Amino acid sequence: MDKKNKRIAIFGANGTIGRALLAHYQNESHVYAFSRNDFDARNSNSDKILLGDYNDETLARTASAYEDNSFDKIFICIGMLHNSDFMPEKRIEDFSKLQFMKTMESNALVPALIAKNFYKKLKRNEKSILAFLSARVGSISDNRKGGWYSYRTSKAALNMLVKNLSIELGRNNKRLVVIGLHPGTVDSPLTQPFQKNLEGSKIFSADFSVLKLSSVIDSLSVESSGKCIDWEGKVIFP
Repeated sequence: MDKKNKRIAIFGANGTIGRALLAHYQNESHVYAFSRNDFDARNSNSDKILLGDYNDETLARTASAYEDNSFDKIFICIGMLHNSDFMPEKRIEDFSKLQFMKTMESNALVPALIAKNFYKKLKRNEKSILAFLSARVGSISDNRKGGWYSYRTSKAALNMLVKNLSIELGRNNKRLVVIGLHPGTVDSPLTQPFQKNLEGSKIFSADFSVLKLSSVIDSLSVESSGKCIDWEGKVIFP
């Protein structure tokens, strides 16, 4: 199929990675850009869909507008590390129910609800991708520094979601690849408070990260389904 006939959905299209994905794919595919907040998406090859909320009812209603077996790729770029009310916990004394629940909702619950309502929209007769924006800090075996209790736990939960979905959905869609993607440390509002602790060479632009991730995605086979892979194509172990 000509790339111009490809259909791609991006959830969280107003975020730093979401915008970069939109810019990367909209000239070669038709992109459906989902977001809770309005943003500029002026391109004849993209549709902007504003959602009042990412709750189950809204997502089910939105999904009903699209035919099953119609999307080539779905990117779920929903997530949070901090907001105006809290920063990542440095120690257990900083832990709070509110921060934990909000972080889990954004990083694990909402992605699960999107997958629940949209997985049938992915193509079954050719390779399709269900990709979640994950993070290396969600790896239990890679955790050497501790801290960031809510964020680490939520991303570990997301990685388990990726694995579970790969098993269940793969039974009926043999060409589906469910994948977690680690974009590297991208220059964004999410990472800005922590950039002073990093070398400049370890901070990427969103465009660079998406360029690398798109190459990784193109190379994926169904054997990769259920894994978390970084921008270099390296597997991040649980």
